[in-house]
Amino acid sequence: MFRGNDGGYTPYGARSLDEIDVFSDFFASSGDPIAVFLFATAKDNSSMAEYNAMKEVVDILDIVGGNLTYKGQSFYTMCTDFCQINEPVRQYYNGLAMRQQNLSDVGSRFQLTFPMMQVLGKELDLSPNFFGVRTEEDGLVEYVKIIMLQIRANIPKNWKKEDAAQYERMISQYFHFEYNSTYVTPLAMSLTYTGDEVVRTGLTIFPFISVGFAVMTTFSVITIYYSSSRLDQWTIHKVSEAVLGCVCPLLATSSALGALFWCGFRFGTILCVTPFLILAIGVDDAYLQIHACMRLTLEDGGMTKREKIARMLVEVGPSITITSMTNLLAFLVGIWTPTPEISLFCAGNAVAILFDFVYQITMYTAILSICENLEMRKNATKRKDSGLSFKNESFTVMLDSYCDWVANAYTHILVLFCFITYLFVSIRGALNINIILSPDKLVIGNSPLLQVNYLRDQFVLPNYTTVNIFVQNPGNLTLQANLDYMNSLMDSFESYPECLGKKFSHYFVRDYESFREASLEEMEMMEEEDESHENKTALEPFSKQAMADFLAWPEFQHWNGFVKFDKNGMLSRFWATVSYHGEGLGDFQVRRRMLTRWRATADQFTSLNVSIFDDYAPFVDTLETILPATISTSICTLICMMIVCFLFMYNVFTVFVATLAITSICIGVFGFLSMWGIDLDPISMACTIMSIGFSVDFPAHITFHYFREGLHDSQSTPAKRVARSLAAIGFPLLQCGISTILFVLCLLFVPTYMGEVFVKTMILVVTLGLIHGLFVVPAFLCAFTAIHHACFSSSKVAHSQSFSSLAKLFSWRISPSTSDNKISV
Repeated sequence: MFRGNDGGYTPYGARSLDEIDVFSDFFASSGDPIAVFLFATAKDNSSMAEYNAMKEVVDILDIVGGNLTYKGQSFYTMCTDFCQINEPVRQYYNGLAMRQQNLSDVGSRFQLTFPMMQVLGKELDLSPNFFGVRTEEDGLVEYVKIIMLQIRANIPKNWKKEDAAQYERMISQYFHFEYNSTYVTPLAMSLTYTGDEVVRTGLTIFPFISVGFAVMTTFSVITIYYSSSRLDQWTIHKVSEAVLGCVCPLLATSSALGALFWCGFRFGTILCVTPFLILAIGVDDAYLQIHACMRLTLEDGGMTKREKIARMLVEVGPSITITSMTNLLAFLVGIWTPTPEISLFCAGNAVAILFDFVYQITMYTAILSICENLEMRKNATKRKDSGLSFKNESFTVMLDSYCDWVANAYTHILVLFCFITYLFVSIRGALNINIILSPDKLVIGNSPLLQVNYLRDQFVLPNYTTVNIFVQNPGNLTLQANLDYMNSLMDSFESYPECLGKKFSHYFVRDYESFREASLEEMEMMEEEDESHENKTALEPFSKQAMADFLAWPEFQHWNGFVKFDKNGMLSRFWATVSYHGEGLGDFQVRRRMLTRWRATADQFTSLNVSIFDDYAPFVDTLETILPATISTSICTLICMMIVCFLFMYNVFTVFVATLAITSICIGVFGFLSMWGIDLDPISMACTIMSIGFSVDFPAHITFHYFREGLHDSQSTPAKRVARSLAAIGFPLLQCGISTILFVLCLLFVPTYMGEVFVKTMILVVTLGLIHGLFVVPAFLCAFTAIHHACFSSSKVAHSQSFSSLAKLFSWRISPSTSDNKISV
């Protein structure tokens, strides 16, 4: 009934794309036809079959037919084949009008029954227009929920595709925002309006970037003020560092998207989320750099600006590079997904992350250098005093106690039990996820399309579901064998238990054969065997010339839109429809199975080159590939994460812990999203790819610092290495996590499914990432170190021998350089 708008979510090579091409090619001579559907429901929820409601519906039909014009054309002036498509509605109103006037002969002229009404003895089908119908015992209509009007016309010759879109847009805008109704509520739907609503949904998110930026900068200034004050390093220049740390990711996003659009990439509404994502990722790197500079100032306040910036890059540069490269690789892998919209989303994010990394280590480092220079001039006479250690004494004691507890064997047993339970719950939730994609997920919460889709799924589809059948090679139907084969095709589609029956199908052959039989009988009765009649009988029955009288007859004029002839005037293609009903046809899974059956039936008639068209097909094909694509993409991404971590830590022990933590976070995100009411669809798939890249930040930082502490101080205990690691990156991780959650909550200001999925995903990634980074990973690192020490150390000596044995067994590393040994932790 409606042509679907896949919006770039249909995977490459999907069968529905070929079916759309066949549909478009059938109407290629005039372009895709104009198609607008008007749903009319009663304002007081009364029956639409009442006189006042029906009168207003007919008025709406007249407004569309004659009053709404574009470039001087109205529906009545441009329609050719489907001008009478809404005639049953008008005739039903005429019957009500006669009944309203108490005319005595109304019963003999009109029988207002459903699904077939009779007008002067002729049957008219009401099933394409009346939905949610209740009838009395004699078939008379008692109640009607919806009346649907179809506005179908071929594009005028002097119109372009944009003109047709503007005409459809004009009708939708008029009835949604301008029309003053009395008894009914009209809702319009068209392909153009659907696309407009999808774009509007994405653009509605954009203004809230400023709100999120304000939240992020405020939080950054407050937290950096707190941390720098405790280290006695607060200056007004810290405000510049905090604010510009938030500006840098936005500059990277604008540069990346500008570069992509300049290179010819199209805009997708899902790219509206990219600024939020990149800002959440990029601020983490700024926090690390700011806190590294403050620690270096605390350790050696007499170092030069050049030395401080150099040592800052040595200390946090690898961590920033690890997280940036893993995020970049995660989205690069996502580019190869079969769904165009997800591929576009991943391409935009990958380029933005690359720009952000470059800006972070160049532009933002230069900003830090300037600010540090100003601070060093201002604080040239300032040195560490006794009060400084007093300020941090309580935090030091608490951190040491926490790390001793994390390194305890009983804690390891508790963590293992909780970890196994967590994985069990997460995997169970992931296995129960629903695979559903509906048009409702692509539009904003106040869109009229939501009400249209509700009426369609609840009332229209269960009562009147239509399959469009395009026969592209009918052959010579003059041969009875070919005609019988063609009829068997229609019989196959009409043999379904859900089929309404042959009289509800649109198959031109049946009307044409009846017309020919009547014409031949008329000719025999007139007994005129003149030359003109002999010529008509000698023509090929299914040629354009032979069918001219049939297609010109007012009753059969609509068949002009169903048949196509080749340059020789012979039938080359035709379009037919078969209608079905059933309570479950409004359910996506039932429609999915029905589409599979339709395609299987079409494939049985290969010589006819049959193609079917259903507007749900793009969504169904998307879901057929979404699960394997998600699994394969996730596995490839995790392998890339592991390789990157190994390049920087070159230690199997720490890389294993980091990879295990990343995998655990991703499984948790996927499982808890399912339990949180999120389905598996292209949007949640994009969030899964995003979560893999973003989850690297938390375990990668702690494992890298733990690994580095072992290199720089081989005699330190696991608890001390964890304490030093958390002292270096614990507060920045908390700062990043909390600010990210506060920032993405701004997406909830716009009631969209896309925003809801991204918010829930980011909350889960940050929460699980912080739990893993600050608790699970340190416990695992201490446990594995203790196990190795117990199993492979011959004596209870210093941990330097333990680490040396560990390095020999698990790692292939280069000895620390002299520059590394200079770093004081």
